[in-house]
Amino acid sequence: MTAAHAPAAPPPQPDSTDAEHLQLTTLRGWRRFVHTTPHVPDLLDHGRLTTLTAGQRLAYDEARLTHHAQLVVIATATIRRVTLEGRRLTYLNRRAETGRCGLIVSGPARTGKTTAIIQMAKTLEVIHRQRHPHNGGDIPVVYITAPPAATGRMIAVEFARFLGIPLLRKPNITEVMEAVCGVCLDARTSLIVVDFTDRE
Repeated sequence: MTAAHAPAAPPPQPDSTDAEHLQLTTLRGWRRFVHTTPHVPDLLDHGRLTTLTAGQRLAYDEARLTHHAQLVVIATATIRRVTLEGRRLTYLNRRAETGRCGLIVSGPARTGKTTAIIQMAKTLEVIHRQRHPHNGGDIPVVYITAPPAATGRMIAVEFARFLGIPLLRKPNITEVMEAVCGVCLDARTSLIVVDFTDRE
């Protein structure tokens, strides 16, 4: 499989299902996340609310509840720092032949590590899209999750799953990584994010 066979980036569209939107560990879900802009529903006054039918009122309430449930991310000092460091390292690595630098974000559970790294990755993908607006088939970011005790084979399979590479029933890790690297090279991937979950 090559980048030419990878699906092009879709235009921003409303999410069809919440579950599909939340699957950041798939190319389709990740692209939906990158392209989604939070929509703030109109706030109606009491007079306008009384004119709504029961169905319209239900839709209005659902839209507002959905908006508040999304918990819009605030650009905290930590998120800004992680994003800045990620951007700096991608610039340093762009021309490096060897000794490329990586970034490790660590800390106690429930402190926002995942939020920080996905915001960094989203920012870097948006920058790539702005720099290369006609390369819709590019996959600048690959994002996967894995438990701390994940084996190399498990991680390789997650890469393949994100990219949509079909696998044999018992894939050989070398063959999987060759396929993954081939797609990443063709698709101009510049950032690989491995999010190690706090629980096994």
